[in-house]
Formats: sequence, C-alpha cells, structure tokens
Amino acid sequence: MNDCLDFFRPHFDAEPEAVRFVKECERQSPPANTAKILMHQTQRLISLADQVLEIRTYDESLHVLFLIMCSENISKLQDGYLGDGKSRAYVRRFFERFLSQADKDILGDGFINNDDKLQRPLGFDRAVELLYDIRCDVVHEGNYIGFYFHDGKTPILNTNPNVTANLRLRDVRNIIVRGCIKAVQTRL
Repeated sequence: MNDCLDFFRPHFDAEPEAVRFVKECERQSPPANTAKILMHQTQRLISLADQVLEIRTYDESLHVLFLIMCSENISKLQDGYLGDGKSRAYVRRFFERFLSQADKDILGDGFINNDDKLQRPLGFDRAVELLYDIRCDVVHEGNYIGFYFHDGKTPILNTNPNVTANLRLRDVRNIIVRGCIKAVQTRL
C-alpha cells in the first residue's frame, strides 16, 4: 500500500484524499476488484516508465512507449475488454474519456504544427495521435530516439514529425496519471 500511496500522493490536493483513494482500492477483492487492479497497473507501468528514463535519460520516446502502454492497458481493463488488438482505439478512448477538459487543452496546445504556415497547435485529437505514433515508432521500427519534449527552458523543434514540443515529458506523464486516477474512480 505504501508504494501506491507514495506514487499517488502528489496527484491529490490533500493527504487524506490520497489515503482514502488507495484504501478504497485496496479493500476490493475478487471478482469486483477492477479498481485495485487499475491502481496497481498504473503505479507499476508509470513507475517503469520513470525508471526507463533514469537509465536512458535522453530516450524520451522510450518513456512515451510505457506511458501509452499504460493508457491503453487502463482503458482496456476499465472497459472489461479481454480481446487482442484495438490498441489505437483504446488509447484514444483513454484520452477522450478520462482526461479533464483542462488536461485536454494543455495536451492540444502542447505541440505546434510546423508544417502549418501559421504554426498553430496540433489540437487535442492530433496530439493524441502524435503520442500513439511515437509509441508505434518505438514498437514497430525500434526508433526510440528522435522525438524530444520541452526541456524546461526551451521548446524543442522535432523534424519527424515536424512539430515543436511546448510540453515537458513530465507534463504528459502527469496528465496520464490524472487520467488513470479518473479511470480507477469510475470502478470504485
């Protein structure tokens, strides 16, 4: 329980809320323990993503792989989907269904389309597709270098795809964690 509490604490406004969330999940027992499974999967997959970034500091696409794997896994588990495939659809479902409007806006404004002469933000739907495409590039092409996020000081210009990242990777991570929390709460 302490690992989960330590992990989720920063994502709640107050300590009692985080404690209540973790305890409610931990109280569940089979077969009605979906929230408990979702909570543990979130903690495991996001922690794994964080650990990968510690080992491979500049391989941010590799980190995105685990973040998107987490969003897919949580979306499928929350929906009770037991089949194979439908990864893109379930990732899209996760972002559409479990993100707050504020987080959708942050994500949608977080990447600038450099192919557009006006250099407008990608928008929410295209930003989700971008993240999924990064995941696919790692999984199917073995390309885990080449896409970078805002470094905390400067937006980063990427060439493939031709977008500028105004978001830090940590921001994307935290948006996904907040979405996971909402998914868990739907099963409590």
